[in-house]
Amino acid sequence: MTRSRIIMVYPLQGFSGAYVKHMPLSLLYASIGIVKRGVEVAIFDQRLCPDTWRDDLAEKLGDDVLAVGISVMSGAPINNAIAIGRHVKALDPDIAVVWGGPHVTFHPTSVLTDEESCDYTLSGYAAEAFDALVGALERGDTVAGVPGVGWRDDGAIRFNQPNDTTFEYVDYRDIPYHLIDDYGPYGQLEDERRIFSMYSAVGCPYLCSFCSSPAQYSNIKGRRWVMLDAAEVVDHVQYLVDRYGANYIYFIDDDSFPKLSHVEGIIDEMAARGLKGKVKLGFRGARINEIKRMDDAFLTKLAEAGTDIMHIGAESGSDRILKLIRKDCTADDIIECNQKLARHPEITAAYNFMMGVPTETLDELKSTRDLMWRLAKDHPNCIIFPPNKFRPLPATELYDLAEKEWGYKMPESLDDWANIEVEGDVSDQWYDDKMRSFCNLMLLCSYFIDNKVARVTKGKTLFYKMVRLANYIYRPIARFRLKHGLSRFLVEYHIYQFLTGVLARRQSAD
Repeated sequence: MTRSRIIMVYPLQGFSGAYVKHMPLSLLYASIGIVKRGVEVAIFDQRLCPDTWRDDLAEKLGDDVLAVGISVMSGAPINNAIAIGRHVKALDPDIAVVWGGPHVTFHPTSVLTDEESCDYTLSGYAAEAFDALVGALERGDTVAGVPGVGWRDDGAIRFNQPNDTTFEYVDYRDIPYHLIDDYGPYGQLEDERRIFSMYSAVGCPYLCSFCSSPAQYSNIKGRRWVMLDAAEVVDHVQYLVDRYGANYIYFIDDDSFPKLSHVEGIIDEMAARGLKGKVKLGFRGARINEIKRMDDAFLTKLAEAGTDIMHIGAESGSDRILKLIRKDCTADDIIECNQKLARHPEITAAYNFMMGVPTETLDELKSTRDLMWRLAKDHPNCIIFPPNKFRPLPATELYDLAEKEWGYKMPESLDDWANIEVEGDVSDQWYDDKMRSFCNLMLLCSYFIDNKVARVTKGKTLFYKMVRLANYIYRPIARFRLKHGLSRFLVEYHIYQFLTGVLARRQSAD
């Protein structure tokens, strides 16, 4: 029998996978080329069957399967991807296993070095490259001409440069949404909204020193932030509403607001088509320097269009750190913008923070704690996300600084990469005991600073009822600890680590 079918797999995630399951858009994008030329493709989402995935995946495999593609992020998904690849090879060693996704795009070497079950890696945009790779496998040809591919060649590991001089433009009509039979299981926090992620712009014009985007887009010819046409974006929204019953659109742009007229054009077009009130909107990318340019009329218009959340990179309460990471704002700017957003409570201002940036002092970290308090006080409807523990990303300015300040070397093995999690412990290499203890205090207590647990988790299962009960009992203690900086004898953090570990293992394929 000729091998021709392709199985695309999305692995279980880490701790976050316990409460967020958005549609596997990366698999749909990677499938565009092969679906357009008639290749039979099946989507397998391991998150939907964590206990039975081995049997369920085995039912989809067969002697007509040519390849299994796995989309892999750094952290816990690596271990799950390994388990998937080994399971596939145990059932049929002739099936090619291909790893793609964010981890492979930036760190492909360790995959082919450490994991024999992976035959190929594919870095960068995949809609065309994966089609080229599948075509080479179909013909039995060499993959040496496939952009972005990594493979083993007589004991040597070889890589081709991805096509990264232009953005990957995707016509929404080519996205094979039909490959997912049921969108009902996707969402977050047991919310009944039918959430679809999509882009309204590609790229990012900023140069944040901690972010991989400047390096990722360094070879792009021309502008590094490109708006999609407003009419086309709304065509896409209309299609998802009409065909799949979407009632929530989450724009996953790196940044949606470098030009406010871009978003305004989209919501005007949605209103003109009668979509106002039919679909809610969320934006993943917004910066303080952009919100400074938003007046109350713009924010009112945004809220009336159905926007209920904007994710905002506040990052730090220290002006020195904000300058170091190139956020183009001050702590006072963040406070001022938050007060402005408080006048529009329909839009939840969801703030991201980071801690442990190279050269950051304990006093500077405490200023971030103080800013978090101030934001929650001034805007009762805002959300303070747990701060990310800084991890140096290769080819970023802060990676070079981390090397200089700490002698930092990035992980080399897959095991090391698999253990990188936001909830993981802080390395002794990076911080002294006081800094590490305060980081743990901020990570734990930030869950309770704004009462987000009670406001956001509406699920009726026992899990969410227990989460809300824990919030009710522990929140006063957490707030007292955080306010006074009481990071000693933080036994609760060890309980937190245990519980998140249990949830992460529940989201594990082992």
